[in-house]
Amino acid sequence: MAIITAGHIFLKRPYGVANATALKQVLQNQGSELYASPDQRYWELIKNQLIITIRVQPITELLDQCQDELKLLGLAPDDVPEVITVEGLTESFDHCQSITDQLAVSLSGVTRGAEHCH
Repeated sequence: MAIITAGHIFLKRPYGVANATALKQVLQNQGSELYASPDQRYWELIKNQLIITIRVQPITELLDQCQDELKLLGLAPDDVPEVITVEGLTESFDHCQSITDQLAVSLSGVTRGAEHCH
């Protein structure tokens, strides 16, 4: 199995139009091909032939995966209505890290940055 790089951005407010606009701007600034689902909750960024996916999901769908990270950040699930996940292969670690950090700043989210998962 390939090693996956992933970063989570924990949003303290529900994902809405303003978040989608800010997220799109960060991704467009990467200077790569960009594709979005109609509801703008799933994105694919192709950078240097690497595909990076960005998903926006309610915390309830990721609670099992994120429980330890939430504890390390001092957050309760009730503090975080939605989570943005940035994923790519290990070769895209630097890109995933940069995008995760930029999204956290642009969307006033909380993150520990990207890390290697499996």
